[in-house]
Amino acid sequence: MNTANTFTAWTERLAERPEIFPHTLDLINDRLLLVELSAKEVSAASFLDQRVLKQTSKRSWIPWQVVADVMNEAPVGAPPGYIFHVGHCGSTLLSRLLEFADDVRCLREPLPLRTLAQDLADAGDGRSFLGREAQLDRLRVLSTMWCRGAAHTVIKATSICTDLLAPIHAADSCSKSIFIFNRLETHVATLLAGQNALTDLKGFAQLRLQRLQQKTGLDIQLSQLSVGQLAALSWLSEVTSATRSCDEHGQQVALLDFELLLADPAETLTRMLRHLNLTAAEQTVETALRSPVLQTYSKAPEHPYNAQTRAAILADSRSRFAPDIRAALAWVESLASQSGAVARSLQRFV
Repeated sequence: MNTANTFTAWTERLAERPEIFPHTLDLINDRLLLVELSAKEVSAASFLDQRVLKQTSKRSWIPWQVVADVMNEAPVGAPPGYIFHVGHCGSTLLSRLLEFADDVRCLREPLPLRTLAQDLADAGDGRSFLGREAQLDRLRVLSTMWCRGAAHTVIKATSICTDLLAPIHAADSCSKSIFIFNRLETHVATLLAGQNALTDLKGFAQLRLQRLQQKTGLDIQLSQLSVGQLAALSWLSEVTSATRSCDEHGQQVALLDFELLLADPAETLTRMLRHLNLTAAEQTVETALRSPVLQTYSKAPEHPYNAQTRAAILADSRSRFAPDIRAALAWVESLASQSGAVARSLQRFV
């Protein structure tokens, strides 16, 4: 099969084929990796990144413009809802509960969002591949692709993507999102409890610091941060982005403290469904809350996990890492005295 025929085979009737999934956005070569994934595979995936691919997965790289030309002719439905978050705060659990609503498809952490978030951050330093309009164009085409296959789509972003909140809502005044978070002390205790806390935190630390410094101008040296401060940095980078977005698009963003979902799941889930314009009968909400979702670890449903498990882990972390947690909180307070953006975020999220 020649190149033109390959492109046609993958893009023919693309708007009607939700099983053709936009997996990876390559900005260097200006192309998109299309992968054949069943609805069951997409629904089961906690991460729509390399982990969803199998050796047998059918896939092909297609020039971006070829895909865009096809999707620009496709009908545009309701915009997707979004879940943004600080990380390790119940966002995957929330997305699995929302899937019980009528004709809803939830996508968890599609890679192209991460690519666009990185490029947006690089734009602040003049190093992005895409201009603002090109970023929005890619986001619009990808959103159209993600929304195939169901009346409503909810996309849970990776935690580093919160800067996309503002452009998403600026581009479409009908779009809605949820920003779910833990309070700072809980966030730090949660991350320090991880077996590979330092390695995990370093993974996105440079990008998070880059984004925080663009918003605050703070002089922070990554090499000098403790593991507790790295945990606090991961929280600060996202809540400062969320604060800015709420200031500009407050009616479109619902803020959700994870503790509220645990304390009153029925009322909280109903409120989040309503915010995203999703339909679910009271009985559907009850079914969701009686399902195994609340009794398993959402990112790895084969492992038992519930609110009591979480409380025990947090209690142990607060006991073992008390000095680190106190030092991290004091560090954030010192940053608030130097930055109005940090101070406003603390007022909103602590």
